[in-house]
Amino acid sequence: MNKDLRSESERLERILLGQEELIAEVGAILEEEQKHDDILRAMVLSSVGGKVNHIPRLDPDRIFLEEEIRTLCVKYRLRFLDGGRFKGELPMQAIFELRCLEARTDGPVRGFKIMAPAARFQLCDTNADPLLFVPVGPKHYYLVHRWGNDMSTIRSLLVWPFRTLGTLATSLVVLALMAAAFTPSSIITTDPSAGWWGAHRVLFFFWSTVMLTGFTVFGWFAFHGRFSSECWNSRTFN
Repeated sequence: MNKDLRSESERLERILLGQEELIAEVGAILEEEQKHDDILRAMVLSSVGGKVNHIPRLDPDRIFLEEEIRTLCVKYRLRFLDGGRFKGELPMQAIFELRCLEARTDGPVRGFKIMAPAARFQLCDTNADPLLFVPVGPKHYYLVHRWGNDMSTIRSLLVWPFRTLGTLATSLVVLALMAAAFTPSSIITTDPSAGWWGAHRVLFFFWSTVMLTGFTVFGWFAFHGRFSSECWNSRTFN
């Protein structure tokens, strides 16, 4: 009986020892994978300068021309800069996508670019929807991963006036029209018999346009405003 108990104890000890060895092996593998992920994250967040990557079997729907990226940046008022200027964390899904790309190449992927709001970059004289790209040809970039929700219709409308000088001027005229249309006649003129439509409202429209333009010009120069079409790939704040 004692012999049977001793053999069972020894068998249980071997099983437990084997489990410990298995747990140790799994832990070592996970640690190695975590180191690899940390290296990829560091490579993206320290990337400076472009380098064309030759990656086979890419999804053509995720390849963008530089002009297409510029159009998106202007539309949503985003910047397209080196990954080394990005402030923030890369999600695990982005790291996973990078590892999938690495598996198709003979070496590491280089030259990372990120599209995001200016506040998410460390600009030269100064905190979304970030998109991670890698160059895969002359002025061709492959979208690795997108996270965040800043590329929305609401954002596009809010930043529409800042796209170009023309959109800003159009926005000022629209605001002046709205002010002239919705301001009560009693505020515009002292004539109690004046109706809604008349010369007083036309003059008020021109007055509103001049006032809005004056305030906008003052604020634009005071805060070093720049149009999205000019600063989409600028490394400086102003």
